[in-house]
Amino acid sequence: MKYQPPSLVDTFDRRIRYLRMSVTDRCDFRCQYCMTEEMRFLPRKSVLSAAEIVRLATLFVELGVEKIRLTGGEPLVRPDIVSIARDLSAIDGLNELVMTTNGSQLSTLAKPLVDAGVSRVNVSLDTLCSDQFSELSRTGNLTTVLAGIDA
Repeated sequence: MKYQPPSLVDTFDRRIRYLRMSVTDRCDFRCQYCMTEEMRFLPRKSVLSAAEIVRLATLFVELGVEKIRLTGGEPLVRPDIVSIARDLSAIDGLNELVMTTNGSQLSTLAKPLVDAGVSRVNVSLDTLCSDQFSELSRTGNLTTVLAGIDA
């Protein structure tokens, strides 16, 4: 008989099937509500490696997680994000891989992410007014984000 690990449950005895994984603290925006201009990032050695992310995800899937959401910071600033997505999608028992992004790099990464197994993205978009967007994000470009959504 194969060992079956126990399921994860919360304090209300509900099974936990959904995991949010922050894959970086870095971001290409400096949104006023999220990041001060003086913010210090974690040392690179303190950020999970791709192998560590996949290993942790595999363990959580073995405990009953069926859906993983990749977040950050901005997950798309990781140069290895497509390969991470591909490796996560290959985990037996993972039914859905999704991502939250600011959309800044979706115009070039949308297709590779879909091909790697990302089924949905949630784009954080605070306003459709270009001036307000620039003010809020400090470094973002609304046109670039909208192009990413179109991709």
